[in-house]
Amino acid sequence: MAADRKLLAAAFAAIAFLTAGPARGAVTRPTQTAPAAGAVVQFVPSFAWTPVAGAEKYEFQISADAGMNSPVLGSGYDNFFTKNTRATLKKTIPNGTYYWRVRASNAADEVSKWTEPRSFRKLWNLQPAIQSPGSGAALTF
Repeated sequence: MAADRKLLAAAFAAIAFLTAGPARGAVTRPTQTAPAAGAVVQFVPSFAWTPVAGAEKYEFQISADAGMNSPVLGSGYDNFFTKNTRATLKKTIPNGTYYWRVRASNAADEVSKWTEPRSFRKLWNLQPAIQSPGSGAALTF
């Protein structure tokens, strides 16, 4: 009886070993490089991260909350793939605090862990300045 249990346990262990998929996390996580964490910017920055060996593409996300649950721009604009180690947004965003993250994916569609959401604050506070006509200038039509 004890020998049967040992044999059965060994069989289950062998099946588990043989049917286990490839280890996840084989793709390393990129490191965010720009903008700096907590940066305050006048304009939407370009986002940058380190390249990952074997990465086929990168998935980029931006959100209005650190939990990455508040889309900012809509489908396809705040969650997209790129083959570059840089990303830019196609649309502008209003003043506020935002969070972004990235992960790498290889040719077998294995993905790395997400980077920790990194915040930045867009604060466009430039005041418009009249270029012309100058103060008191006469206008001729």
